[in-house]
Amino acid sequence: MSCEQFREAMSPYIDGMIAGDEKMEFEDHLKICHDCKEEFEALKIIIDEVQGLPEEKLPDYYHRDLMLKLYKSNEDKFNKKRFYGNWKVFSGLAAVFIFLIVIAGSLGRITVYDEARKESEFPRGTAGHTNGILANDDTMKEEMEIQDMAVETPQMNIELDLVKESEGSRGITKVRSPEVINRKIIYSTMMSLEVEVFDNAIRQIRDIAEQSGGYVENSSSYIYHSEPEREIYLKQGSIVIRIPVDKYGEIQTRLSNMGHLIHQEETSTNVTEEYIETESRIRMLEVEQDRLLEIMGRADKVEDLIKLEERLNQVRTDLEIYKSKIKNWDQLISFSTFTIDLREVKEIEPIKITSPNLSTKIKSSFNKSLNDIRREFEEIAILMAYMVIPFILMIIVLAIAFLVFKPLVKIIIRKIKNWRDKKL
Repeated sequence: MSCEQFREAMSPYIDGMIAGDEKMEFEDHLKICHDCKEEFEALKIIIDEVQGLPEEKLPDYYHRDLMLKLYKSNEDKFNKKRFYGNWKVFSGLAAVFIFLIVIAGSLGRITVYDEARKESEFPRGTAGHTNGILANDDTMKEEMEIQDMAVETPQMNIELDLVKESEGSRGITKVRSPEVINRKIIYSTMMSLEVEVFDNAIRQIRDIAEQSGGYVENSSSYIYHSEPEREIYLKQGSIVIRIPVDKYGEIQTRLSNMGHLIHQEETSTNVTEEYIETESRIRMLEVEQDRLLEIMGRADKVEDLIKLEERLNQVRTDLEIYKSKIKNWDQLISFSTFTIDLREVKEIEPIKITSPNLSTKIKSSFNKSLNDIRREFEEIAILMAYMVIPFILMIIVLAIAFLVFKPLVKIIIRKIKNWRDKKL
């Protein structure tokens, strides 16, 4: 069940006029949708307050006046029916009369057309005769155009009202319907640029934002590469600017031409439906607020006033939330967002390598020989360590085994010796 169907079914549900699956769907939607639940609770509060109002006694002449009004209403209905019946008769006679006039006019046009065709077979006479024929032709065209216009349907008139044509410098200009004009779209663009001087690019972007009536939302930068000995410090960063939407295309082109464009992403978000729904909620809450204030003015019980005050505070809180949403959307719609990532690049000059002289070559060869000797000794030491360590470990294991098994061997030998002595 949608929210619109839920709103239509609220009153029948309270009156107990729905049951079965529809009632289950209503209750399930009531558990899920928070907004609909608030509207339902507000409606119940209003109904309870209205039902709690004291009944007033009807005046003594109320029944007499009511019967007179009912009698007068029935008499008016009877007169209207009689008038409508006579009107149908008159309209039928008028239709027949108009039909006869149209047929007579058509026969007259056919006769004039035949006479004009016969006269056109003869050589043309005086100018007055020719003008007469042309006048008849113009009259026929005008009558046919009038008849064509008379059979236009109301649907055609509505379509003509929606699309108005006006002559301009380029011919016909079509005015689009309000549904197209009032669309709420948020435009945003992200782009990555490589520039030669980072600070100049940032300054230029700030000037563009200020000159176009926008502003800088935020910016950041850092050094991603540095060579102090060559005084090279390359920066990288980003800047976010807000530009009026009517200058969106112009600013986008200017920013793209500031450097080497690496990446660009354009996004448009249509929030028309959410915008209209939020506006309708604001109107409903304002009506409910006025109604609650009116009921509070008539309430006498403290408990009722407390409940109404709580509901009024909730309504005002929701109003502030929805109004802030509308304000935020208006800001996003009227000002498009540009997020520009900048990276400073510079052509690095290669280091020139000079050819070494004799002393440099001798020194390099001597260092190389020393390094080779050191490398050989290191390899020999590694090989000895590889061979000696397992040998040492084996000796340690044998020593431990000897120390452990030596007492056992002595005991066994002693027992064998005693056994021999006893046997002898």
